[in-house]
Amino acid sequence: MSHATSIANTIPRLPRSDDIDVTQQYVDRLVSALEDAIDVLSSTRHQSITELNLTNTQEHGGNLRVGDVFSSSGILKIVRTEDIYVGPSTGATVLGSVTVVTT
Repeated sequence: MSHATSIANTIPRLPRSDDIDVTQQYVDRLVSALEDAIDVLSSTRHQSITELNLTNTQEHGGNLRVGDVFSSSGILKIVRTEDIYVGPSTGATVLGSVTVVTT
C-alpha cells in the first residue's frame, strides 16, 4: 500500500446531504469532517524520523525521477526538476594501436 493510499484511507468521507435544503446538522457534520481531514493531512506533513538507513543508493542522478535520492561522493543529493543528470556511459574504440576508453 502506498503512502498516498494509506492517507486516503484515514481521511474521513465527507457527509452527503439527502435533503434539497441543507440543514444546520448537515453543515455541522461537514465542518467536523473537514476539520478531521485537515488534522490528518497536517499530521502526515510533519513526521519525525529518528533513524534512516539508505543502502545501495545510485551513484548519479541519471534515470531517476524528481525527488529520488542518490549518493555522489558520499553526499546525498535529491533530483530536482531543474537539474539535468546523465547516466554513466562507457565506451571503447581502437585506433591503430591506441585504445581510448571513456567512463
